[in-house]
Amino acid sequence: MTEPNSYAYFKFSGDFNPDLITETLGIQPSEIGQKGEQGKYIKELKQSYWKLKSSDSKEKIFIEKMVEEVVSKLKSKAKIISELKSKYQLNSVLEIVLYVDTNEEESTPALGHSSEVIAFLYETGTVTDVDIYRYNSKEY
Repeated sequence: MTEPNSYAYFKFSGDFNPDLITETLGIQPSEIGQKGEQGKYIKELKQSYWKLKSSDSKEKIFIEKMVEEVVSKLKSKAKIISELKSKYQLNSVLEIVLYVDTNEEESTPALGHSSEVIAFLYETGTVTDVDIYRYNSKEY
């Protein structure tokens, strides 16, 4: 069993062709899904998605580093992202998947956003969401 790692990603969702986003932004996504395809956890995707994920990291404390990694790849494209969202009626989210170690000998993570990240979220009309899971590193 492998110890879980926290990560962050930016995702577009809606009724669109994910390849169009890749071409327009000039950025290779980490993962895409097309409406109607079989999903990972559901029988059929109700929406298409385009996802850019942070690199695999063992970072457990400063979660913002993963967020900044993703945003740094997209911040110069903020205007294009806003235009894509408007033109294709897309939603965007900056998702943080946070694993909190319940082992009392370990530090707990810190999460905050820099003014650069906040500006990007504002400029692109992107919401944030944080999924929090707990685990005990003594079990790994």
